[in-house]
Amino acid sequence: MSVEEVVKKIDECIQELGRFAAFSPDAKAAVEYLTKMKDEVKSLTKQKAEQMLKDISEWERKAQAYAAFLPKTIPNLKFIKEWLQKKLPELK
Repeated sequence: MSVEEVVKKIDECIQELGRFAAFSPDAKAAVEYLTKMKDEVKSLTKQKAEQMLKDISEWERKAQAYAAFLPKTIPNLKFIKEWLQKKLPELK
């Protein structure tokens, strides 16, 4: 799994959540967070990865209530989380 794949998954989440950003403060906050995250995965540190793992777990929890409306976002968050967990041991 490459950084480019992760960025693509993040973009898919942003696109899907973007439809709800005008109606949902959580969706808007998630889009803002994911936009920032795209840059951060390109220069990942252990500290950033650990924080992202915590944040993604929280976003996953929140997104479960909207699973029917977010068919790409929930699996993508899981993909990103797994990627971060695999990268963590090699980061400083």
